[in-house]
Amino acid sequence: MTKNQKTILLAVLAVIAVLVIAVGAIGVWVATSLFDNQSMDESAAARTLDEVRAQFAGAQPVVDLRPDGAVLLRRPPETKPAPLKTLHVLRWNVQDEEMTRVDVPFSLLRMTDSPFDVSLEPDATGRRVSTSLHADDIERYGPTLLVDDTLPDGGRVLVWSD
Repeated sequence: MTKNQKTILLAVLAVIAVLVIAVGAIGVWVATSLFDNQSMDESAAARTLDEVRAQFAGAQPVVDLRPDGAVLLRRPPETKPAPLKTLHVLRWNVQDEEMTRVDVPFSLLRMTDSPFDVSLEPDATGRRVSTSLHADDIERYGPTLLVDDTLPDGGRVLVWSD
């Protein structure tokens, strides 16, 4: 290998290393910008959760979290609504008295399209069928309340899309 070839190889490796570091730094920045933790007491957390719930007055959540797994409570409407922009998650942690808010751009969910496993409500025979939801399945519901549940530790979780 000549001296020029070694120089070119080292330059290419240096550019690749800089790109890997830049992509890693951007990934860390994006991940940390998605999460927001706030300390708050239980009454403030209840008000925050109630404000979100009020946006969906009377709407049944799409998914119910049960000890034996997530259960799909309603089917998507036949008409396809406008594309969603964001998936929001609010999680009230009772022990830490902390509200965690996660706002995930739907474009990011569309890129991964990882399935979310759920069961369907038992039919007339009592049989439960397992299925999975993908980002495009969630989009068929349009802006809606996806999950509104109390966790086993007494915490609360709300998931909605807009």
